[in-house]
Amino acid sequence: MNTQLKFDYSAAEIVIDYFSNPATNKINEIVNHPGYRLVYEHSKQFSSNPLDENMLALSLKGESTSFNFSNIRERLKQLKKTVSYLKGNEQKMREEFAPLSLLYLPEDYEPDVTVYFLIGGYNGIALNSQIAMNIDWEQFRNDRQEILLYLPHELFHIGFAHYHPLPDISKVRYEEDLKKTVMRITMDEGLATLVPYQKRIALNALADYDYSVLSDSQVLLKKVTQFMGIIKMLSKDSGSPVTGQLLGEVLGQCSGDRLFYIVGCYMGLKIEQESGRGELIELVKHSPAEFFDVFKSMNKGCDSEGKC
Repeated sequence: MNTQLKFDYSAAEIVIDYFSNPATNKINEIVNHPGYRLVYEHSKQFSSNPLDENMLALSLKGESTSFNFSNIRERLKQLKKTVSYLKGNEQKMREEFAPLSLLYLPEDYEPDVTVYFLIGGYNGIALNSQIAMNIDWEQFRNDRQEILLYLPHELFHIGFAHYHPLPDISKVRYEEDLKKTVMRITMDEGLATLVPYQKRIALNALADYDYSVLSDSQVLLKKVTQFMGIIKMLSKDSGSPVTGQLLGEVLGQCSGDRLFYIVGCYMGLKIEQESGRGELIELVKHSPAEFFDVFKSMNKGCDSEGKC
């Protein structure tokens, strides 16, 4: 399996330079940087309030908070150290962290990915063999190692999209469509969350909310019950049209309550523990529905709310 991985720090460096020397005219250079263009493209496809060039320009001028540059000058020294930390750990990212994503992907997958480290926007996004990671995200500020641990998560998304095209929310018409979309995202986000799980255990890096829930059986059961209730509801009348309200409620719960990540990871863990990682890798080649069917077959003694 050949891996081509390129790291680009220029977006973060230009933003640091701009806020260090505001008289320099770098706004156009920043706004047109391919890392930020990736953010716009991803946001346009998946956000109800997408980020765009104008929002970034206004944020750089202090006239918008869209890209979260508030009080950034107080963090410039810290951000410079983060860039230096990443450059100093590039070999570790290539050899120790990035390969974690390949442990859950088929052997025929050969990644060729560019990773842009930037400042502002989302914590991390993946699209079209490119990744953008916001080094100024609070969790990354508090612990730079989290950037290394999130890298394989995003890399897995690129690999998963190689086998399963990204969902188009605009084409969701019926509850069956929404159910399929939810299942696809759950498998993708769940396995991406699973990818660095053992590494996090080894590094004692389980403070992240998703992983803390996975080790709390009572909270985990509530999340599983909530999620299975959503799937059950969408299965009742699969031919019913999807309203904007229903779409917002379902995706809002699954994303906002971290159900995609936590329940999906729990499902993956269960399958891996009972059938081995090879079963998960094989399932990546097949439909998310099969992933759900395999999990369901392992939980025949559970009731409709997921209690076993």
